[in-house]
Amino acid sequence: MKHQGSLGHTILVSFCLILLVAPAAAASLAQPLLPLPQPAASGGARPYLAHITIPLLQYYLGRLCSFGPRYTGTVNNTLASEYIYNAFEDLGYQVEYHSWKHGKFQSRDVVATLPGLLPDSDGVYIVSGHFDTVKPSPGADDDGSGAMAVLAIADALKGLTLNHTIRFITFSGEEVGTYGSYTYAKEAAEQDENIIAVLNMDMIGYANTPDGGRILRFFPPSRSEWIAQYATQICTQYQDVVDLSIETLPNYRGNDAQPFIDYGYDGVWIAHHDGYAWGHSANDSIDKINWSYYAKAAQFMCALTWEIGMRPTPVQVRLTAPHEGTEYFFNHSVRELPIYKDWFTGLPGATIIVGRANAEAEVISSEPILYVIFCLDGDFKAWESSPPYSWKIWGEYSPIIGKHTLGVYAYTTKGHVAYDEMDLFVLSATYSYRRHAI
Repeated sequence: MKHQGSLGHTILVSFCLILLVAPAAAASLAQPLLPLPQPAASGGARPYLAHITIPLLQYYLGRLCSFGPRYTGTVNNTLASEYIYNAFEDLGYQVEYHSWKHGKFQSRDVVATLPGLLPDSDGVYIVSGHFDTVKPSPGADDDGSGAMAVLAIADALKGLTLNHTIRFITFSGEEVGTYGSYTYAKEAAEQDENIIAVLNMDMIGYANTPDGGRILRFFPPSRSEWIAQYATQICTQYQDVVDLSIETLPNYRGNDAQPFIDYGYDGVWIAHHDGYAWGHSANDSIDKINWSYYAKAAQFMCALTWEIGMRPTPVQVRLTAPHEGTEYFFNHSVRELPIYKDWFTGLPGATIIVGRANAEAEVISSEPILYVIFCLDGDFKAWESSPPYSWKIWGEYSPIIGKHTLGVYAYTTKGHVAYDEMDLFVLSATYSYRRHAI
C-alpha cells in the first residue's frame, strides 16, 4: 500500500533528515577489536606480485591517460570505459558495464568478477578506483593510478580461484558526486548483496619524501577499522617485498567507498601519504607519477586482495531489516527516501522509523551459533539463540527519540564474533517498562 504524503508528513521527514546529519548525542558504537585470523602462509601472494611491474603500470596508465580528460559523460569518458572493458575481457574475466543515470549525468562503471570457491559463503570483496576526471585534467594520479592498479591486480590474479569472490570495479562519476559508486551501492543494498568490504584506491601513485615513499594511508570509519588492522598485519608479512607501512587515519567521506558505508557495508579509502600539488588540474599528468612507489603500492594491494580473498570468515552477520534508505511507519515500509543523494549531505542510506519497526538479522556461519545479540547505542537489548533473529525496536523505560545506532553481534560456539550496524532516526512512543515510585 502506498503511503499518501501530506505537508505535515513532509515537514516531519525533512526534520528527521536534518537531525540525521547532526552529531548524535552519544558516540556511535565502534567496530569491536575482534581477533583477526592469521594471514595465509607458505608464500601467499608472492608469486603474483612479481607480475606487477613498472612497465605494466606504465602501459596501463599510459593508455588511459592517452584519452585526455575523462569528465563524466564525455566522449573521452566513454572511450576510456571501453578500453577498460576490453582489457578485462582480454584477461579472461566475466566483465560487464554498470550503466547509471543521476540528475544531468549518465555514464557507466566497468565491473569484472573473479568468482570465489567457498560454497557456503556468498561474500564479495570489491577492489575499486575511478577512471573519470575533473574537466581539464588527464587524471594520472587522481585517479588513473587507482583505476589502473585495479586492472594490474586483476592481471596478476587472472585465472586464480580464491575463497571469496573478488569484484574489480572502475567507477565513473566520482568527481561529480560519487554517482557511479552511489548508484552501485544503492542497488547492491536493494538486492541484499553480501559485500564484506570495499577497498577503494584513489591517488596511490605519488611520493616525494623518504617517509612518504614507505607509507600507504587507510581512511576507515570506526566500524571498518578491522580492514586497516588486517592490512597492517599483511603489510608486516610482505615487508620484504613491498617495504611499506600502513598509516590509519579517520574516515573521509568524499570517495567511492563512502556510498557503500552509507548503505551499511564496510569500506576504506586508500591513498598515498605525501601531498600532491597537481590534483584537479591540467598538470595531473603521467610525468608526475613516482613509478617505484606506485609499483610498491599496487603490489601491496595485490597481496591484500589475495589474502583477504583467502581469509577465513567463519561467521558473518547482516542486518536485513530495517532496510537502508527507507522510511518506516509502524513497521510498514512506506517509501524509499528519494532525496539528499549527494555524499556531502551524509544522508544516502538514511533510515527513518516512525512508530516502530522490527530489526532482523541474517547469520552465515560454518560454526554453530551460540547467540545473536541486538544492541542500541552499544547497550544490550535482546538476544536470540536460534533463527529467525529479530527484535522489535522500542525503548525500555522511555520512548526512543532521535538518532541511534542499531548493532547486532553473532557469537559462535568456537568463540568467533561478527558484527553489523546501521544508523537510524527513530520517533517512537512505545516502551516496555514504566518506572514506579518507591
